[in-house]
Amino acid sequence: MRPLHLLASLGLTTFGLAGAHPPSPAALALPAVVLAGSTPPWVAGTTLNALPPDAAFRELYAGRVDGVLGTLPGPPPPRGIGALVSVPVGVFSVSVVYSLPGVALRLDVPTLCLMLSGRVRTWNHARLRALNPGATLPDLPVLVSARVARNGVSLAAAGACVKAGVWPTTWLKSNWVAGASFTRAALGSQRADLNIPGVLMLLGPRDLPAGAQVAQLRGPGGTFVGPDAASSGTPPLYPGATSPLPAAPFRPLPPLSEVGAYPLRGVVWLSVLREQAYRGRRPEQALALIRLTEQLQAGASATGPGGGFVGLPLNVRPALRLTYRGAEVVGLPAAASSSNP
Repeated sequence: MRPLHLLASLGLTTFGLAGAHPPSPAALALPAVVLAGSTPPWVAGTTLNALPPDAAFRELYAGRVDGVLGTLPGPPPPRGIGALVSVPVGVFSVSVVYSLPGVALRLDVPTLCLMLSGRVRTWNHARLRALNPGATLPDLPVLVSARVARNGVSLAAAGACVKAGVWPTTWLKSNWVAGASFTRAALGSQRADLNIPGVLMLLGPRDLPAGAQVAQLRGPGGTFVGPDAASSGTPPLYPGATSPLPAAPFRPLPPLSEVGAYPLRGVVWLSVLREQAYRGRRPEQALALIRLTEQLQAGASATGPGGGFVGLPLNVRPALRLTYRGAEVVGLPAAASSSNP
């Protein structure tokens, strides 16, 4: 159905659909977006219902939330549900957490991958001694604790290990167990393993318990950096700017190849139904999702507990493409969108 025919049948204006005239300022007020999932949005005014992935997608299909925000793209929807689209909107650092009192640990990605797969089995292994000169590394087994449920942290680590050539491509999974000593179904059970000396695990920025030991990883150029390097520090100047932008809400993330970049990152995904005319939804709700996608991709959360999420560089921000009764939904012009934060 062509846009004008669609809108005539709905009794709506041409606001937001392909072929429409630009909206007037009075028409720019968009509804608030309600999300479900495991990742807090870093855009003000957006509500999150904190739910595990399966429950979050049930809320989406029932029309009770607008989208799902999490660290994995959405699975294929049930039969009878329209096409699901997942777009990346941000990244986060994956922390390497361990339990070795008194040891400030340094690792590189290949050694970490060997530890996770059970090929570096003791904490005083020669590879670890070489990375930590002067440190007193105990003769304890490396006890890897892994989650068996699908999660973006495990997927990020698997991707890094496959890219490093240490793991086979068949291990590129979001729920690998590899050489794990402990396999846990829930995050709480996994974090409890930190009471065991010699434990090693991977956690996302929201999951770090207070006082946890976090390893530094060697980035490009040989610099060892911590996971907070991805979302803190002084931002660079924009071309022609006379003063730096504030550290919050936005700091550009250095590419993985840049000297000093933290090398272990996961992706945040926004998942929605491509066809937005379902369960009484309005075209304005589709526009609000497009605007939210752009704001997430351009922003960043605060550092500290619950923070650590950063938007995407300009050259890797895919657009969210939606339809409403077959007509393409067109996002607001940049000036109009920025005037309605």
